[in-house]
Amino acid sequence: MRRLQRKQKFLKRTLRELGESGAVILVEGKRDREALERIGVKNRIFLINMSPDRLCERISRTAGEAVILTDFDAAGERLCKRVEEALRSYSVLPNTEMRRKFRYLLGVYNFEEIDRKLEEFEKKVEGDLNG
Repeated sequence: MRRLQRKQKFLKRTLRELGESGAVILVEGKRDREALERIGVKNRIFLINMSPDRLCERISRTAGEAVILTDFDAAGERLCKRVEEALRSYSVLPNTEMRRKFRYLLGVYNFEEIDRKLEEFEKKVEGDLNG
């Protein structure tokens, strides 16, 4: 099996696991949420638009796991760490693995571009199959 096809299988499995997990998703902004919704993500998505501590306290009332999908710039990395610590303090399991998987599979740097990156990837796979 070709490399791109293996990545495609892994990507489909990752998206399926995300949906089946029932975990809430935490993103930095509205465009991140909209892009995830455009690729079919049905999980509840929260914007990190308040202090991480306050947000995580709210999340702890309804969720046992939260997927952190912050950008990969310096600010996004710092925010990821702060949110991860806050989630742990409220006994919510922080999931940063999905974030790393999307970066590896699609080359995502900002999550607002995930829909475009997915489309580009699918075109590459299609070209690989036809070429």
